[in-house]
Amino acid sequence: MIYFITEAYLKTQTPITANVDVKDVTPYIKTQSDLRVQPILGTYFYKYLLGKYNAQTLSTDEVELVEYIQPIVAWRSAEDAVFGLSYQLKNKGLQVQNGDYSNSVTQREVIFAQDHYAQKASFYEARLVNFLKANKSLYPQFTDKLNTDSDIKPTKSVDNGYDDFMIMF
Repeated sequence: MIYFITEAYLKTQTPITANVDVKDVTPYIKTQSDLRVQPILGTYFYKYLLGKYNAQTLSTDEVELVEYIQPIVAWRSAEDAVFGLSYQLKNKGLQVQNGDYSNSVTQREVIFAQDHYAQKASFYEARLVNFLKANKSLYPQFTDKLNTDSDIKPTKSVDNGYDDFMIMF
């Protein structure tokens, strides 16, 4: 299953270079999609949208929403990969990567890079939340009563079932 981004997207939209084996980054893509996007969308809507993305049957509005999701997954995956590519768990325990013509970075530099990428991802997460707040009526699966675990939930009202705003929990 593809979690909203392709290898090409990851390598052209983040500092992850072409010589990085995507197999070393792939585990972070699903994890970050699950950890960061699913709580915003809610499980019901997340699974719906992910299924349509993989079947390539997204509506125009859903394509626009995915364009808000993609940089989140990409930058969060890059953030996670900084640690995972710097330190790898091998059969002899945690190992530091070192190349012929390069030097490993310090733990402080790894943390700095992670924070730098996390700031970018946080910006895109806020944009996604704002976009959903403004356009929730375009996504009935998002406001569906089955979508019970979104971090941003429509608030019930007496007249039409939902108010015009969402709240953060």
